[in-house]
Amino acid sequence: MDLVFTLFFWAIGLCFAIAAVFATIRIVRGPSIVDRMVGSDTLATILICVFCADMALRGHTATLPLVLGLAMTASVGTMAVARFVSRDRPRDNYAAEQGEAAPAPAGNIDPNASKEEGGVQ
Repeated sequence: MDLVFTLFFWAIGLCFAIAAVFATIRIVRGPSIVDRMVGSDTLATILICVFCADMALRGHTATLPLVLGLAMTASVGTMAVARFVSRDRPRDNYAAEQGEAAPAPAGNIDPNASKEEGGVQ
């Protein structure tokens, strides 16, 4: 029975390793910040699962602070990127419902201005 559990644990470890490699590829290749954030969150989740599995198998709680810190860091990072990405989108849904003109996009750059006027082409 010990051999079966050993093979089972190695198979689970291999699955975690493959998932971590794919998440790292997603982080490196991108192409957008959202893709990189999904890869980063996936990698953080995999690490949390590995540490929790280690705690369950060995019967200790020594890595619990690491797991909690990693979970908090991943969630705060996700919220920060979500806020950053949402600032780039114009929010014209409310204005369209109220019959008002759509607000200007966030930021100081006018997308319709030419390069000489300070816009980005």
